[in-house]
This record gives sequence, structure tokens and C-alpha cells, in this order.
Amino acid sequence: MFKKAKKKRKLRLQKDQELIQALEQIKTKAEEYETYLKNSIDSEGYVNSRARLERAKYLFLLKEARVRKTTIY
Repeated sequence: MFKKAKKKRKLRLQKDQELIQALEQIKTKAEEYETYLKNSIDSEGYVNSRARLERAKYLFLLKEARVRKTTIY
């Protein structure tokens, strides 16, 4: 009985770590595209769409981390 609980906890911690890593990667990408957007002359187009997409991904993962009650160090 306790083995299942330990296994579940270990799996949950592993998935939380993966979520945190993905969150950090997407955050850096979103910040990078925001910088590109600020420095670009033509704000409409590829850079704008990528910036919005990366921001949406970041917010989605942040919401997922909040729902899972993941602690980010």
C-alpha cells in the first residue's frame, strides 16, 4: 500500500520538475521574443505572432503549475 503512495509521489515530483524546466525555457523564449518585438521596426508579422504565442504558452504552463500546486524555487 505504501509502495504505491511512494511511487505516485516520486512520479509527481518528477513531472513537477519537468514542468518547472519547461516553464523556465518558455519564459526565456517569451522574453527573447518580447525583446525582438521592442527592437523591431515592423511589429506586425512573424515576430509579433511568435511573441504572443510564447507568452500564451508561458501563461498556460504557469496556470498548470498553479493548479498542480507546484513549488518553484
